[in-house]
Amino acid sequence: MKFYADVHRTKKNSERYRITYTVDGTTFKHVDGFNEIPAKPGDQIFMDTLPVQHTDGVIELLGRGVGVYYLRRLMLIEKIRGELRLPKSARGDIKALMKIGERCFRRVTEDFLVLRRMILTYRSLLKTHQQLLNKYKALSEAEREVLKPAISSIEKQMVEMAKNS
Repeated sequence: MKFYADVHRTKKNSERYRITYTVDGTTFKHVDGFNEIPAKPGDQIFMDTLPVQHTDGVIELLGRGVGVYYLRRLMLIEKIRGELRLPKSARGDIKALMKIGERCFRRVTEDFLVLRRMILTYRSLLKTHQQLLNKYKALSEAEREVLKPAISSIEKQMVEMAKNS
C-alpha cells in the first residue's frame, strides 16, 4: 500500500511538525509522528520533506519493513499544484505528490538518516564556533580571555565528533 504524506509546521516559526497523510487521496488523517502512521511491512510512504526532528520515527518505520521515500526537488510540488490548479494546503500538496512519478523520490536508509543528523550537529557546532571567533576578534585583549574557554571547548567537541563518525 502506498501512503502519501505532507509534513508541515504546526504554527509559524514553530519547531513542531504535523503530518497529514492519505492512501486514496480522499480520506486524510493527521498524526504528530511517522511512527503513528499505520503502515505495515512492504508498504511505502512518499513524503515531501523529512525534518531531522522525525529521524527516530522514520528509523522505526524502516525497522518495521516500510519503504520511506522523500521528494528530491520540492519545486515539483509547486509546479504540479499549479498545473492541476490545486490549493496551497496539505491536501493540495498530497494530491500533487500523488501525481509525481516515483523516480523523483529518493529512498531513505537508516545510515543516511544517522549520517544526516550527525552532519547537522557538526554544522551547528561549526557555525557557533565561527560566531564566537568573530566576536573574539572584535573584543579587547582583556575581554578575549572570557571567550577562549568556550572556543576551545567547541573545538574539542568538533574534533571528538569527527573522530567518532
